[in-house]
Amino acid sequence: MLPSGQSPRQFFVAWLGWVALGEFVGFLVPTAAEALIISSGLDDLPGAALVVVAGAGEGAVLGAVQGWRLSRELPGLSRTRFVVLTAAAAMLAWALGMLPVVTAAAWTEWPMAAVLTAAVVLGFALLATIGAGQWLELRRHTSRAWLWILATAGAWLVGLGAFFAIAPPLWHEGQPLVVVLAIGALGAAAMAVSMAAVTGWAALHLLRRPAGPRTTE
Repeated sequence: MLPSGQSPRQFFVAWLGWVALGEFVGFLVPTAAEALIISSGLDDLPGAALVVVAGAGEGAVLGAVQGWRLSRELPGLSRTRFVVLTAAAAMLAWALGMLPVVTAAAWTEWPMAAVLTAAVVLGFALLATIGAGQWLELRRHTSRAWLWILATAGAWLVGLGAFFAIAPPLWHEGQPLVVVLAIGALGAAAMAVSMAAVTGWAALHLLRRPAGPRTTE
């Protein structure tokens, strides 16, 4: 049993449903921004800025749902702080994701080895960003919270893999906005469910460990 009295199965099913829904709804914000960019032909820099700002909306919704579920097991967790940290981390993640687009002129002539190295470093940083932001709050309430960073990085790798396997191959210039949005929503649903499943497993693993509120500042 978990601290709230829920069984692990009850917790996982509830987490899967709510977190998948929260991420799906949240991801529609940057998806709508991307659809606007594609349909209007917005330039790279203003388009990237729009997506980064929209990422805060995604992070806020995701952080609100995850913080709500986690606070049932960790009563001292600050849901407000968790939401703010997740929103800020999501903006940073989107900024890292947009960086290759807005700096293409600078790196396209690099040697392939340098490009691959930069891609690996940037990719890992992007995947770890949200987990690292949430860790700043989780470390105050549970031991070995650093595992959440690794787990969420893996969850986003799986989730983003699902999204990019579905949406980009179906997107084409000149499509009606409603079609672009529908494709984005389909990819978002696949990403949300897969990400929620992995983070649900990770949350169970984390919450089952001996609790030990920390006094780190």
